[in-house]
Formats: sequence, structure tokens, C-alpha cells
Amino acid sequence: MNDKKIDELQKLYNNSKVGALVQEICEYYATREDYEDNSYQEEIEPHEVVESVYILFCLQSREQILDEFSLIRKKYPSLYTCVSALHNNLLVNMDYRPLEASSAQKIAEYAKDTSSDEVLSHADTFSRTENSLSEAMDKFYSWLHSATSR
Repeated sequence: MNDKKIDELQKLYNNSKVGALVQEICEYYATREDYEDNSYQEEIEPHEVVESVYILFCLQSREQILDEFSLIRKKYPSLYTCVSALHNNLLVNMDYRPLEASSAQKIAEYAKDTSSDEVLSHADTFSRTENSLSEAMDKFYSWLHSATSR
């Protein structure tokens, strides 16, 4: 990762206007290209569904998340280059239901014997019951791990 991205990432973590979920997304996308031979995949959540999970949880508070990404575009341009595709995907899908459905389907296919409805139900439940989207996503990953190990 270049020095500019490192500097912007450090500043991002000190910016109270950007929530933990968007900070995590920025870190994930900024650092994943630095690993050779996909070695990062051993250290993070399943790479097959990470983007779909991020999309699902961004959609839980879409307007707020879009505002945070807009702030990143203005204040942290090097970081924004890493997340611009995700931001644009959330932005252009004004009717978010097809995006939500495709993300849920991808996660359901990853988790054995799990339906898209189950995925959406868990994402919704965790988003409503946890203090932050980041905490909700952590709970969702715990559920996902248990679903894939059945």
C-alpha cells in the first residue's frame, strides 16, 4: 500500500463522521491488493462473499453509507479509488431490491442449505438489534460460519 493510502487510512480512523463499517470496507479494499497469491484470504472473512455481505449491510442504512462514501471521495481520494466501484454500485441501484437479492443469493449459495430469505432475515435482525452495522456484520459472519459448517 502506498504512503498516501496509509496516511489517508489513519486519518479516516480519526474521522468521527465515518462509521466503523465504512472504515472497515475502506481498509479491506485498500489493503487486499497488497497481499501476494491471495494470502489475505486466510486472515479475513470468506472472499467469495465479502463484497456481498458489505453490500447487504450498506443497504441497511443506504443513505448514511452513501453520505460517508461521498465524504471519503472528497477527503481521501486515494482511498476512494479502492472503494469507488462499490460506492457506484450502491449509488446507481436506486431500486436496491435487485442488488439486495443478488447479494443474498450469492451468500446463500456459499452457505450450504441456506436460503436467500434466511440470509436477508439474519442481516435485518442483526442490523436492528446491534449497536452498529459493524457489530451486526460481525454477528452475521458468526452465523454464516455456523451455517457453512453444518
